[in-house]
Amino acid sequence: MGHRRGIPLRDRPVDPAPDDPAPRRGAQTRHCWVDGPPDHPGPWPGVIVEWRLADDGWSALVVYVVTEGPSSTTVHTRLPARFLRPAPTSSPLPGASTSAP
Repeated sequence: MGHRRGIPLRDRPVDPAPDDPAPRRGAQTRHCWVDGPPDHPGPWPGVIVEWRLADDGWSALVVYVVTEGPSSTTVHTRLPARFLRPAPTSSPLPGASTSAP
């Protein structure tokens, strides 16, 4: 086996529990469309992992997929709510396969 670089998962810090642990309506993980930011204008398919309210408004921790030519990469970042919109729950994302590989 080769040598792996980086910090092992067991040694990585974990986000502390939020100050307000009460669940909020719509705060669950869900699919979305990412319409920004300017360096990746999208729209890109993504998943909202967490919502957070700060002094400047709502933001979400989101993971989304950017496709450029034949390759794709995932982006894991926090974005202001204005860059996100809900994905319909009744139909698959455009270009997504409905059958297992």
